Amino acid sequence: MKKIIQIVLSLFIGVLMTACQQQEKAVHILCPTGAPSLALVGEYEQICEDGSIDFVDGTDQLIAELSKADSEYDIIVAPINLGAQLIAQEQTDYRLQSVLTWGNLYYVGTSAEALDETGELALFGEGAVPQKIVETVDVETNLQPHYYSSATLVQQRLISGQAKVGLLAEPLASATIAKAKQSGIDLSVIVDLQEAYGGSGYPQAAMFVKDGYQNDELFQSIEEFCENGYPELKEKLENIGIEQLGLPSVDITVSSIERQNVHYVPADQCENEISQFLQLFNITYNSNMLAS
Repeated sequence: MKKIIQIVLSLFIGVLMTACQQQEKAVHILCPTGAPSLALVGEYEQICEDGSIDFVDGTDQLIAELSKADSEYDIIVAPINLGAQLIAQEQTDYRLQSVLTWGNLYYVGTSAEALDETGELALFGEGAVPQKIVETVDVETNLQPHYYSSATLVQQRLISGQAKVGLLAEPLASATIAKAKQSGIDLSVIVDLQEAYGGSGYPQAAMFVKDGYQNDELFQSIEEFCENGYPELKEKLENIGIEQLGLPSVDITVSSIERQNVHYVPADQCENEISQFLQLFNITYNSNMLAS
């Protein structure tokens, strides 16, 4: 009888250990739609076997979850300035683990010469990253800047011919060029704002993790996917469903992938770039912002 009890206990402990191991492998991620979501495409199926990835539009939920003491999410992808600001104000327990995107803003217009003409420069993102980048690079132009509440409105201004140059992010920039062509309007990318900023761009979307959270295997897989040319990207996007990622179409997303500037870089390997970028938002960087 004693041996039977020992066997039952051993089996029970084994089941518990297996369950704990599975629970440790499960990861829950919150990520904005658009370009940042592409960094997670390679590991999407594996993550969702035991865990989850929730994609959201806008920043309200990102800020709310970063500010929670008991958020269900192990990892939150968010604009780096938003997460860093919360860390600086001691309003979050999350820490900066890596940078995922390095800017995807472009001036789209009828020609480079249109910058020298009179008229409107249609912009979006007032008070946010787009405005900071536009003001920092300060591209020479005679056009008068006008901010709209969304990039979709900028797209409409370009397609209607009411603006000859507008600010757009990829992949919407490529989608706008294709849509304008159907209406007989010839648009193209005339300024790469990342190139104008300097270097390979600026740290924009970042991965924040709960303080003390570690998952080197996942981080390495994401890095390999991004730096090895996004293998089988089209097939993976079709399996996930492009609408879930908030991207215009599979073909446009794939064709514009290089301009979306999705590159995984550990935060401790790009501290200078992070510090310089955060200065634009009057945020003082320090190494305590990094994940341990």
